[in-house]
Amino acid sequence: MLSRPLVLGLLVSGLFACSAHARDENDKSGWRPRFTASVPPDKMKAAHPNGATESGKVALDCVAAAGGKLADCKVAKEDPPGRGFGAAALSVVGYERIKPTDEAGASVVGRPVRTYLNFLAPGDANPDWLRKPTPQDIANVFPKKALQDGVGGKAVIGCEVTVEGFLQNCKVLSETPKDYAFGAAGLQIMPQLRMTPMMRGGKAVPGGTVEIPINWGAPAPGSDFNSTPVILDPPWIRVPTQAELNAAWPKAAAGVASAQAALRCILAKTGQLRSCDVISELPRGKGFGRAAQDLSKLFQVNVDPNDKKLRDYRVDLPFRFRDPALPDNRKLTKPYWTATLTPEGMAAIYPEAAIKAKVLAGQGAASCVITAEGRLANCEAARESPAGLDFGAAAVKAASAMRMNPWTKEGDTLDGLKITVPFQFTFDDTPAEAAKPPGGQP
Repeated sequence: MLSRPLVLGLLVSGLFACSAHARDENDKSGWRPRFTASVPPDKMKAAHPNGATESGKVALDCVAAAGGKLADCKVAKEDPPGRGFGAAALSVVGYERIKPTDEAGASVVGRPVRTYLNFLAPGDANPDWLRKPTPQDIANVFPKKALQDGVGGKAVIGCEVTVEGFLQNCKVLSETPKDYAFGAAGLQIMPQLRMTPMMRGGKAVPGGTVEIPINWGAPAPGSDFNSTPVILDPPWIRVPTQAELNAAWPKAAAGVASAQAALRCILAKTGQLRSCDVISELPRGKGFGRAAQDLSKLFQVNVDPNDKKLRDYRVDLPFRFRDPALPDNRKLTKPYWTATLTPEGMAAIYPEAAIKAKVLAGQGAASCVITAEGRLANCEAARESPAGLDFGAAAVKAASAMRMNPWTKEGDTLDGLKITVPFQFTFDDTPAEAAKPPGGQP
């Protein structure tokens, strides 16, 4: 049994990650309490409400007290409600402790703290490590400026865990010191990691969330860290299709449902990748690293051939592999648009029917299929308002002119996925604002 949403720490060859906890939503200072003691598993098990056969989770709002204790705790959220989990959480929260001072050494007494406690029913489990960051993973992404200045730092990364154990929708929860890109460095590691999924009722379910704290110790003089700039998620203009990924599934991977790999490649002046080394692979020995290397030849980055710095760049390239015989579980969450319409472009496609009707604003949406080049193809009008004034047709024109990155930061091709893109159209004597779709739905 684990108290709080899963918080993962590392202790690796002088590089370590301390515990961190979700910041109280009402705390505007940016302070995040460091939890130094959790509720013992046997106490969590004993406190599981009588008669409750399911797992439950509780958020408590407390106040930091002397000695790192939590006081004046009240139930803020309880799921499921009315099953006794709130009272159970209040009965064991006294075992938790936080660091009594903040990063600046000031006392935290009196500050608000939100703590989370998870009660697991028999057979249920929260995500746990299959592949955690290694010392080399952390060293590989040591921010160049921090390395040059001899500065160490830390970051806390929050991610969702899929039913396959992949990490997705990762974001930086905190980083110190500022302006050294430790948060971005932490994000760069995430596609290489793997966890067990959250289990409820004997089944893997989505919705597991984790916080992954990572520390970079201050580099000693002469430390052998890689200072070459490494980029993740460059603007691809060609990636493998889903059919090509399916064809690359290794013959030795019989019985494997999903896998992942990551490469570190040199970005050539042509925008292609070369000299790709496998930096992570799970499971190992099944051919996924070699499959990723073969597929790397199909990637193309949009680069300026006159950029004299290209020789200094390397690219981290993550892959997610899924058994082609199983259902396609790819999801499009947040598109990364690489080309949208200019104000002039929006003005040019404003419907003539709407202008004649003196309607100066409207909405339209287009449903399209994403290609391996990041284009939106086979677009059709999905909806429009007001109806009958061609805003749906205008949305189709707008979508067809746009482009998105066709490979996700997590390592999936978007080829073949469907997306519905909404647009807001306005017409005035001055140029309309550029279309900036807020996102899409697969």
